[in-house]
Amino acid sequence: MLHQKVLQEYRKIVSLLHTRQVYDAIERLRLLVKESQKEFINDRLDNLLETYRNILKHSFAAAHDPEREKVYHYLIRSLLELADELKEILLTDARGNNTYHIKSTLLRERRLERREALAFLEQLTFDKQLSGLLQDVNVEDSKQMPLREEALVKIFNIIWLTDKYSDAEIELLNAACDSKKLPWHDKALIVSALTLSLIRYFDVNKFILLFRFAQKKEELVWERAMVGLFLAFLKYNDRFYLYPVLEEKTIAFRDFPDIEKQIEAIVIQFTKSKETEKVRRKWEEEIMPAMLKMRPKIEEKLELDQIFKEEFGEEKNPDWETVFEDAPGLLDKLQEFTEMQLEGMDVFMSAFSQLKGFPFFREISNWFVPFYIENEAIQSGLGVASGQTDLTPLVQKLEKSYFMCNSDKYSFCLNLAMVPEQQKVMMMNMLNNEMSNFSEIEQDENLLNSFAVTKSIYTQYFQDLYRFYKIHPWRHEFDDIFQLDIDLYETAFVKHLVSGQKTIRNIAELFFDKKFYADALKVFLGILENDKSNIELFEKIAYCYEKEGQFEKAYDYYLRADLIDSDRPWIIRKLAFCSKYLHRWDDALRYYRQLEKAEPDDLKVQANIGQCLVHLERYQEALDYYFKIEVLAPENHRIRRPLAWCSFLIGKLDTAQDYLERLLASDPENPHDLENLGHVLWCQGKPAEALKAYQKSLSLMGNFQDFRASFDEDRIHLEKFGISQFDMDLMLDFIKMKP
Repeated sequence: MLHQKVLQEYRKIVSLLHTRQVYDAIERLRLLVKESQKEFINDRLDNLLETYRNILKHSFAAAHDPEREKVYHYLIRSLLELADELKEILLTDARGNNTYHIKSTLLRERRLERREALAFLEQLTFDKQLSGLLQDVNVEDSKQMPLREEALVKIFNIIWLTDKYSDAEIELLNAACDSKKLPWHDKALIVSALTLSLIRYFDVNKFILLFRFAQKKEELVWERAMVGLFLAFLKYNDRFYLYPVLEEKTIAFRDFPDIEKQIEAIVIQFTKSKETEKVRRKWEEEIMPAMLKMRPKIEEKLELDQIFKEEFGEEKNPDWETVFEDAPGLLDKLQEFTEMQLEGMDVFMSAFSQLKGFPFFREISNWFVPFYIENEAIQSGLGVASGQTDLTPLVQKLEKSYFMCNSDKYSFCLNLAMVPEQQKVMMMNMLNNEMSNFSEIEQDENLLNSFAVTKSIYTQYFQDLYRFYKIHPWRHEFDDIFQLDIDLYETAFVKHLVSGQKTIRNIAELFFDKKFYADALKVFLGILENDKSNIELFEKIAYCYEKEGQFEKAYDYYLRADLIDSDRPWIIRKLAFCSKYLHRWDDALRYYRQLEKAEPDDLKVQANIGQCLVHLERYQEALDYYFKIEVLAPENHRIRRPLAWCSFLIGKLDTAQDYLERLLASDPENPHDLENLGHVLWCQGKPAEALKAYQKSLSLMGNFQDFRASFDEDRIHLEKFGISQFDMDLMLDFIKMKP
């Protein structure tokens, strides 16, 4: 079975289980068993099917079974884990990509590779409590232990690519967590391997290990474990209810120091890292086209919304306070760097993405190894032994800085080591000055010994993760955590640990600020349950609905805001805007008239009043407004289009022709202007000239059905000038015929 087919079938089975379609899921699992050629797994499936039959039988018996839900959860859990197992068997056997090739190699060389690597880890963490662990591996008997860096690569790959850990492996990883001998950077690497392993393959023991690393509170390690837990809970939120131990561990985490601040900081950084491209696509590819289909043809013909170019809808309310704010000082700068980096706009991301081709980055583990000066990859390039410029002082400063992520620090140093000596000295002097400036900022902002340190570690780690998932050559083989389609605030890890209203509001404001309006809306609606007098909540909920294309609900919430504080121009403008897109032209006109009294010189308001009047077929009044705009903004050529149309409809045919010919002089290929010119010429008694204009309009539209739909909408107007339906039908047929 092909790689994509396996994943597709696996996702379908998981979806069936979560929607309680257990029998269908079991039938699909049997197909995977057959594909895997592991027929013995059918025995496990048969047992689970029998369990399900018993659940169903007791569910509809007279006596209620108090254990039914617990047994059902056990069944779903077992079937999900079986689906996980079958997926991995099929993908590993297929070896369809690099990751599974490494995994297959590890499995083939399992005994030797695993024994050596785990023995090395045991040696690194060795103390009295480990004396009985891995008794079949004798460190002293190993003829040659692998080099440290090689061993760490193997350890990383074993942790990453092991589906479920054995008891001995769990005990060893717990010992590594507790060890005072194992350096922090090795523990941090183990945490990253654990995180990648859990994201790749579900195992509740991996969650428990990450909880342990977080609770140990070892600087530069626990922060990574927190991020790992957060990401894993995002991915497996739908399994949370199946594992009571996860809820138990999460609830116990409420006693973790400043837990709400920690979660808020992680949510902030993750949200900033999510691509806004998906948000833009949703608006431009889903909501806008649906609305354009609904609008009358007259809008397309006259471009009434384009008289004054502006973004769709009005701007946010300038009176809104910024509830969500980044931390002050240096963190502002760090977050600015981060936001640019993670949204693909900064010089670091673009520059350093070109520097990931060094041999160092061929190992997956090196994308996550923390930057520390003792690393062999750094030591070999310092230039101390070769008599070249000593890079040690610069690297020492770089090690302590927070303005560049670990992955980029390695890229920078590896590149610097290859620079010619003369340029190296010049770069050293320049960068030393820059580093000194950053050091001064850090001291001024009291970055050290503050919560800002923790935030900056989260920032750096998310940057490392972002680079791995976005620019690693094998990136298409991984589930991109930055594109998970999840309800962030409803994730159990966040929901169970965040209860303070200020933190919840900050999260909502962050979603709102980053234009994740659907996410922001859910949180704002939850906050509104406890605070129904806050006008800003009503406004922002309405704004979110508007940006999601739900204009009826947006109008309703803008109206509620207006009831709290009436006649504010921004609210009135919004009510008018929503009324327009709900085609309630009388209401829209009433609101724009109200705005006109407050802002009599606002030409956009005048244009909108004209637009409403056109739709209400009050053409002479509309013409008066458009004339006013033409006088006050003569450079705006778009105003000629509705002027021509209104002039035509009230019988001022010469005026209409003049406007249309001026429009076509500057834009001779506008099919709607040509069509309207055809109408005017025909009503002036010039059918031959009208035919030419129509035919040119059709050739530019390229589709007779579109032309006919537009023409048919105007039949009522042509009829008022004495042109019969019979003649219109003949004209349409004549237009269709090639001249």
